[in-house]
Amino acid sequence: MFIFGNLFYALAVVLRIVINFFEISIIISALFSFISFNYHHPIRQFFDSISEIIERPIRRYLNLTFGMFDFTPFVAILLLVLLDNFLVTTLFDLARLLR
Repeated sequence: MFIFGNLFYALAVVLRIVINFFEISIIISALFSFISFNYHHPIRQFFDSISEIIERPIRRYLNLTFGMFDFTPFVAILLLVLLDNFLVTTLFDLARLLR
């Protein structure tokens, strides 16, 4: 059973890294939009494209734009934190039980 424990542990670690990468990308993309960083710059396009993977489904179902403020990045980060605290922690606990 320790093999499954190690598998769940490795999945939890990889998932946590991916979630952290998405969180950082969303924060950087939001900061670039506040400081009016050149939209056609490759760095901004990279972070915008990464953050849109998470934000596009949220924008499709929820209208979170109030005036000139878009709260979609905030909700996206909250969902990623929820996913991290629920799924990743559950995988770590399951791995600990199977070791």
